[in-house]
Amino acid sequence: MPLEVFVHGALCVSYSGQCLTSESLGGRSANRGQCAQACRLPYDLVVDGRIKDLGDKAYLLSPSDLAAYDLIGDLIDRGVASFKIEGRLKSAHYVAATCQTYRAAIDAKNAGNSFAISPSQQHDLEQTFSRGFTHGFLDGVNHQKLVAARFPKARGTRMGTVVSKTDRSVIIHPEVPQAHDRHVVGANDKHSPIALKPGDGVVFDEGHPEQDKQGGRLFAVKQKPAPTAHRPGKGEKSPAPSAAPAELELEFRDGDINLAAINPGAIVWKTDDPAIKRRLEHSFARETVARRVAVDFVLNAEVGEHLELIGRIAGSAIEARARWNEKPLEPASKFPITESAAREQLGRMGDTPFVLGNVTLKTGPTAHTTAGAMVPKSILNDLRRQVCAALQRLREKPAQTIDATALDTLRQEITQTESISPAPPQKSPADRTPETPALYVLVRTMEQLDALLAHTGPLRPAMVYVEFEDVRRYPDAVRRCRDAAMPVGLATLRIVKPAEHGFLKQVSDCRPDALLVRSLAAVGYYHERAPEIPLIGDYALNIANELTAAIFAAAGLVRMVPSYDLNWKQLAAMLARFNPARFECVIHQHMPMFHMEHCVFAHTLSNGKDFHDCGRPCERHRVDLRDRVGEAHPLIPDVGCRNTVFNAQAQTAAEFVPEMRRLGVRHFRVELLRETAEETARILDRYAGVLTGQESPAQTLRSLRVLNQLGVTRGTLVHE
Repeated sequence: MPLEVFVHGALCVSYSGQCLTSESLGGRSANRGQCAQACRLPYDLVVDGRIKDLGDKAYLLSPSDLAAYDLIGDLIDRGVASFKIEGRLKSAHYVAATCQTYRAAIDAKNAGNSFAISPSQQHDLEQTFSRGFTHGFLDGVNHQKLVAARFPKARGTRMGTVVSKTDRSVIIHPEVPQAHDRHVVGANDKHSPIALKPGDGVVFDEGHPEQDKQGGRLFAVKQKPAPTAHRPGKGEKSPAPSAAPAELELEFRDGDINLAAINPGAIVWKTDDPAIKRRLEHSFARETVARRVAVDFVLNAEVGEHLELIGRIAGSAIEARARWNEKPLEPASKFPITESAAREQLGRMGDTPFVLGNVTLKTGPTAHTTAGAMVPKSILNDLRRQVCAALQRLREKPAQTIDATALDTLRQEITQTESISPAPPQKSPADRTPETPALYVLVRTMEQLDALLAHTGPLRPAMVYVEFEDVRRYPDAVRRCRDAAMPVGLATLRIVKPAEHGFLKQVSDCRPDALLVRSLAAVGYYHERAPEIPLIGDYALNIANELTAAIFAAAGLVRMVPSYDLNWKQLAAMLARFNPARFECVIHQHMPMFHMEHCVFAHTLSNGKDFHDCGRPCERHRVDLRDRVGEAHPLIPDVGCRNTVFNAQAQTAAEFVPEMRRLGVRHFRVELLRETAEETARILDRYAGVLTGQESPAQTLRSLRVLNQLGVTRGTLVHE
């Protein structure tokens, strides 16, 4: 199958489909294209209860932009067939600059040449949109490079640093271009395509992006001589010329910026270059077509017959024809139609997306005369226009017909089969479909597990799920559950990369009563390697409708957790269309927001690039990310060194439990995060009360708000 690779543009810090931040905080599903970009906001790093000073690093989850133009040749060598450039909310100038650069890289490879980006191309990319460039994970994991953390928005080109000021201007020391480093750019040559000049927009970066920044358009740019440290005395030799670039004096119109707010050391960024925009506009603001498609023509011009023109797009089956029906062709007295004459008229394509290909002239045998036919130029031109217009319509016509009833048909088939089908044959406690509510509890610490096993509340859990960072502790957890006669399920990773199947084997080797699977890799692996262990599909599979549920049911999942992207109206609709006994609804959890390969522990608490040299600070420190409203969101690593940011506030669906039961839901889950043994017992009692009907949802909600220091929210189900 042809492979497409993302090579340029904004990077999400989370794995695709595994970010629930916007949904959790505001009811905007990123999986439906409604991302509110919480990753671009500032966060404080709270280590063991105290805020750690990170200097000018505040945007801990905001990656630099991907730029892989220098890797195009390597990717083509590995068989990549398509390259994707991200363009969400970008300008036409951005589209022009990026497409030109990557087109040049592809063409260079196809011609057998290496590609080296020019300063002008580099500058175009930075000026049209850039948060700084990175190879992302194409070079492998390096937690020190992905996130610069200084700013969340586009900055343009770094031009230098402020060294002093006058009453009307700012003096800067420009950056020196480094040919071997594509990230360091700048110029002090007024003829350079990246030089500062009047009309350019600049901004001064003091290292505090959340504060108002000074910036504006340059009125004048003057070059100042490079300073000399020592003047030679009598008899002394003159020092060698300095290699340092001259300083630049930047002047602004009166009132455009507040010079008093600009301090030495501030970084100067060129954010706008009108000259670049004008140049790029020439590449897309013209009326001519950049790429044309060849059209082959057949002209039937037989004396005594009607003139007919047939056009076919070269290399395709798209064909159109036009005919002159006014009268049959007559013999020419002077200038009969010839192939060269036909090519001259047919080649006048104008502003169509076509170019002339082959021309075949058919005059045919005739009993009337040996002279060729007389073909009026105006008639031939009219036929050409008709054929080209028809070909253009055919090109734009969808290649496939659309069955508008297909979705309704699929839904009806699923409703007729799954909504009334019995549960799968019972192979273990994981398969039970009880008439009374069954409670399942997910624990993340051994303390929570011991508290649950020792708990003697009104509703004994049907099963406990164990999710530890260290999978080496799973055998001990299974043994403790066996000793307490408690069925146990073990959770898998949400992401399984090539060569990581060993993590899946470690889990199934513990021989649990069930496996809580969170990826397609896990479903496929266990279906082949451990078919005897029941599989429960977790939220990370994004089961948001009955069509997806039917696919996973056919794959052998005994139960499934509905996607956390669903509000109550959407969840109720799915429960009405698919057997509700096949679902396990989570009614208490800290929403897993960001799930990412980037390790904040390594980035902020070490100098290491990955787990080989980071020193594993995650094993020694408890870390939270505190947002702008003061909420400290727990940061939890997993065995694959991936990080998950959980919502600080737990959310509860207690108020929806009676309606879920009425709709046929029998399986309910409570998830714990950092709760103590005492808190674990209290939470279990509260949900046992509402599930058994001994406590009203309103009472449970009030009790939970008292129990939790930060309170609880009503969660994503209430979002519209």
